[in-house]
Amino acid sequence: MKTRSGLIALALLLMTNLVSAADSTQPQFSGFLGDYSQLKPVKDREGVLSYVDTTRDFSGYKKIYFVPVEVYLAPNPDYKGLQPDMLKKLSDGFLDSFISAFSSDYELVQQPGPDVLTIRMAMTGVQLTAPPLKATDFIPIKALFNLGRKAAGDAPMVAEISAEVEFLDPQGKRLAAAVATRKGEQTLKQGDTITWNDLDAITDYWAKQMKQRLDQLSDAGK
Repeated sequence: MKTRSGLIALALLLMTNLVSAADSTQPQFSGFLGDYSQLKPVKDREGVLSYVDTTRDFSGYKKIYFVPVEVYLAPNPDYKGLQPDMLKKLSDGFLDSFISAFSSDYELVQQPGPDVLTIRMAMTGVQLTAPPLKATDFIPIKALFNLGRKAAGDAPMVAEISAEVEFLDPQGKRLAAAVATRKGEQTLKQGDTITWNDLDAITDYWAKQMKQRLDQLSDAGK
């Protein structure tokens, strides 16, 4: 299910930030979820806030509808251009990891239904940079630092992605929600270029963790 074309890699890499590996990972709220008051920090999971309605039974959900992924730009991005076809490839590429993780044990459907769990997701804080004239797997990404910090010589840098997710029951009521920011493991230097492979591990990790959590909630309701 994975897409590996140069154009997909180009689109996906446009939303990546490079941040100091020493900086703490703090989720930022985009407004996608609307209400964030229920979310609490997850123990031993840096950069993750979540909520689960533990009074609900998840065991009946064997069908999943993934709403098309939304993209939220960072405030005042340096580069504001985003072509519609690139936006679609960006969101579709992000979804690939989740389709791959869930398709083996759940039926993926194309619309909500009486026995369908709806999952909506967004990539948030997307910082666009100007794409090169020629499509390539290697894309220069501007290095960003937390407020109050400056680039310090060869300080280690890593790729970072932020996302928000919400589970809805057939009536549209929230069953679970989460906000997460995760850094890649590969150490980079300012000015380095990265490929989708640098981000692939992040989205794959999220997808596997989310499926594992849903499996646990489903088993608890049996």
